[in-house]
Amino acid sequence: MFVMRENNKMNSLKSNRSPIPDLLKGYAVLFMIQVHILELFIDKPGQESWVGRTSLFLGGPFAAPVFMIIMGYFISKGKLSLFHGIFRGIKIFILGLLLNIGLNFHLLVKIISGDLMLNPLEYIWGIDIFFLAGSSIIILSLLKSIIKRKYWIILILILLISIGTHYINQLFSDIETDYFLPLIGGEFTWSYFPLFPWLAYPLIGFLFYKWEDKIVDFRQKNKLVFWFAILGVFILLVVFLDFGFNSSIKLNYYYHHQFHYMLWAIGLVILWTLLLEITAKYLNVKVRNFITWMGINVTAIYVVQWLIIGNVSTAIYQTQKIETFGFWFAIILFFSISFAYLYHKLTAKSREGSL
Repeated sequence: MFVMRENNKMNSLKSNRSPIPDLLKGYAVLFMIQVHILELFIDKPGQESWVGRTSLFLGGPFAAPVFMIIMGYFISKGKLSLFHGIFRGIKIFILGLLLNIGLNFHLLVKIISGDLMLNPLEYIWGIDIFFLAGSSIIILSLLKSIIKRKYWIILILILLISIGTHYINQLFSDIETDYFLPLIGGEFTWSYFPLFPWLAYPLIGFLFYKWEDKIVDFRQKNKLVFWFAILGVFILLVVFLDFGFNSSIKLNYYYHHQFHYMLWAIGLVILWTLLLEITAKYLNVKVRNFITWMGINVTAIYVVQWLIIGNVSTAIYQTQKIETFGFWFAIILFFSISFAYLYHKLTAKSREGSL
């Protein structure tokens, strides 16, 4: 996950680490950037076109849920002490606050100068994915040190969070201004990734690692049953495709979704993961390495693309035609990758100099 420390000493394809998580994150980076451009640059008619709706869908279940599940998986797999886990979570949380200030810098200047009459705190404290990630790292680190092998506790927490989101949203519905509760839940306009329901995804990744050996063993010994189960998941996804697609493109619902959508999104992530696992070897090696590199360096790419998109959008907010969508995507992807690559090179030299 992009909030975990990136180990760039060796390319993931040359190590014992499976390339699939990084490949998943790499594709998620592409889906993430394009949907941010659509939401902030493209006008309403463009967003409502078939291109816009497809963009919103790809930027939904294929992005944030994937990031958070993989993050939970590696927290469960990792060897960090409780202290280091909490410290890392706090750092990510602070990074989220600094990023909010950075990506909204142009907007904050306009607010301070009186050109825009908006509440700056809603942008500074907007609950973006770094706030979720930092909080999740702290919570999962605590759980990891407490539950030991009682993994059923994680399963119960997943159910409580996913089912309880509806009730949390209702409980907070009458509160208009608050900068702590949006981190927990509620349909606040400046809360994009509250713990209810989003904490369930890293918990799912955490639990999957604990049960991974059993799942792999079952898959190998019961191949026919396994693929019949996957077929069942595929059929259910198709049956409820209209619900899943429309829920993904309605942003307020997507950010504050409930149990039934979560089940649909998890099913889609499972099929997407299997598809990449099957087709990865057929992908052009250079393309695969590039997408994997993006997955490994997702933190830097994420920060850079938001700094660009956030500040540019203040000047052109939802004024661009859908015909310019590809242009903006190419430009921002280029600069995001270039700066991330430069950052990687500079930090690599810094690490070498400290040895």
